[in-house]
Amino acid sequence: MDAEDASDDDLAESYRVLQLTHRWLGNTAAVLRLLPHPPLTFKRALDIGCGHGGLLLEIRKRFNVDVIGFDLRPPPAQSVVPILSGNAVSDALPEADVAICVMMAHHLSEAELAGLIGNVSRSCPRLILLDLVRHRVPLWLFRLFVAPFLGRINALDGETSVRRAYTEVEMREIVAGALRDGDRPVKSLRHTVAPLWTRQVVDISWEPWV
Repeated sequence: MDAEDASDDDLAESYRVLQLTHRWLGNTAAVLRLLPHPPLTFKRALDIGCGHGGLLLEIRKRFNVDVIGFDLRPPPAQSVVPILSGNAVSDALPEADVAICVMMAHHLSEAELAGLIGNVSRSCPRLILLDLVRHRVPLWLFRLFVAPFLGRINALDGETSVRRAYTEVEMREIVAGALRDGDRPVKSLRHTVAPLWTRQVVDISWEPWV
């Protein structure tokens, strides 16, 4: 969350509202659709910038897999999922079959985002990154149809996040540079932008380590 002065109780409520908002806006469904479904399988999912682990809890229930979170903030005292604390750009990440990063990219500089992508490639063969698009259309849509139903912290966080987000072109260039400079060969890359620029998704798969 962008509100650094929020209390623990305020943060817990804000993460709860944020999880509901992502579900209502279709962001949660967009991520779940991209995860392997039977007959394909995976054993472990890593959520980078997981907050209090709400998305991981849904993944564990739906796919019956091991999950782990990684966040800059310390985990809550009674976390529903295991969460490690650290800097995902520079610290070693837990190994997983797929890493997920939802609405975190706009908090990072271009160099940090490229570093995050490279860091993920060292421990995970796949990264699903979902974020906002900096564009006037989603900003006005948020102001008119989402912000009025949110509390102060979430409303402020949402508008600030749209303003900080990368454009489609900027995201494409950052990802291309990170993969070009990376050590692990890329198997596939897909970058999609939703109608009305409401979100963009980068889906990267790397080749196995030789």
